[in-house]
Amino acid sequence: MKFKNIFLFLTVVIFVSSGCKDSTKDLPRAETIKKVKVETITGDIIQSTMTLNGKIKEKSLTSLSFRVGGPLEKLNVKQGDYVHAGQVIAGIDDRDYQLQVETSKAQFEQAEGEYNRYKQLVEQKKIPENTFEKIKSGYLMAKTSYENAQNQLRDTKLKAPFSGYIYEKFVENYQTVGAGTPIVSIIDNSHLEVVVPISESQLNSVRSNKKSLLNVANAGIKQLPIQLLSVSEKTMEDGLYEVKFLFENKDDLKVAPGMTAGVTVYNQSEENQLSVASTAIFHEKTNTYVWLYNPSTSKVEKRQVKISLDGANGRVNIVSGITNGDQVVTAGVHYLVEGQEVEPLSKPSVTNIGGLL
Repeated sequence: MKFKNIFLFLTVVIFVSSGCKDSTKDLPRAETIKKVKVETITGDIIQSTMTLNGKIKEKSLTSLSFRVGGPLEKLNVKQGDYVHAGQVIAGIDDRDYQLQVETSKAQFEQAEGEYNRYKQLVEQKKIPENTFEKIKSGYLMAKTSYENAQNQLRDTKLKAPFSGYIYEKFVENYQTVGAGTPIVSIIDNSHLEVVVPISESQLNSVRSNKKSLLNVANAGIKQLPIQLLSVSEKTMEDGLYEVKFLFENKDDLKVAPGMTAGVTVYNQSEENQLSVASTAIFHEKTNTYVWLYNPSTSKVEKRQVKISLDGANGRVNIVSGITNGDQVVTAGVHYLVEGQEVEPLSKPSVTNIGGLL
């Protein structure tokens, strides 16, 4: 009897449990709707940026030499000296050139006297024209010789063509130097250049730059405005184009040729450019996509897009695939599937800081 009662009790328990399970299966399950951040696409003038790396270089490094030769008599500078434009850097013994000036001057004055006398005679028709032409030719040759002797005398003084620093000395005092022999080299540091190599794909962006800013970490330079100077017309041996930027080397700048520099180039599109937050972009194999949100169905649709150069402030410029007014998911894009129902996050009001209310 005791075993019979136990058996009946277990049978009732199993029956009740089975009924509960079946009733649970019949209850509908609530589907979880994912909340997402959505952005409405609008056309705007987008400013794109590009960072380039290069080197600081002097604007001009020039070797100076005499146009005449002779014993070097004065070498007034040493390496590192600052010289002003027009300052005498060196001089050669001008004794022979002084004698040449005096000799050519005497010959010129004699030829000039004859020229003036014969000019009066030919005007009076007292001598033939061809006789006067010979006198005139001699006069012009004497004049040229005298002027050349004066120029050579002036060329015995080597002057700085611009203000700058003596970079290197190639000779010592009292050496005999020839015409064209390098004496010193001089650096123009009043303005400096930033030389940057760029690829073919970066060429148009650099040429259309609206603003360029210089950063030199070792000189403490941050966001210094600089000017685009030139872009090479053909590639260098490494297949890259050479770009030069120019800036004024003010006294408070602690920058020197050879330093590593960074240049941030800003440019604007000429017409309205569609853009989206970079967090909206995701890739599958070799294709690029975004999730479009359909407000009428509250579902998302995967859309292939083509993007261009990254824009400023974490945005990406869109070339094709979406249009003005489309709504794009900008957060959690890797956790969505095609046709999934979502709910856009509401934007927090000014008085609801952090969206906590």
